[in-house]
Amino acid sequence: MSRGRRLATAFALLSLALAGCGTTTEPDVQCPQVVKYTDAQLDAIQASINHLAKNDPLRGAMSDYEQLRDDARYCSNLLKERAGQL
Repeated sequence: MSRGRRLATAFALLSLALAGCGTTTEPDVQCPQVVKYTDAQLDAIQASINHLAKNDPLRGAMSDYEQLRDDARYCSNLLKERAGQL
């Protein structure tokens, strides 16, 4: 392949790669839905956690899950705020 053809090919590939850059629209962002629990369910969950051994790995997993739920709520509220819905 000649130098000119390689340069043209490189330019074409670069142009394709950069074609989406510089757009002013924001990406479509969706947040996961947070399941709503009743007070009775939350009490039952907490009672179950309280019965776990202090070193039970489920304690850490539940803590991680709680953080994910908080993050999902934050994401949802942020999107609503940006859309003027809060």
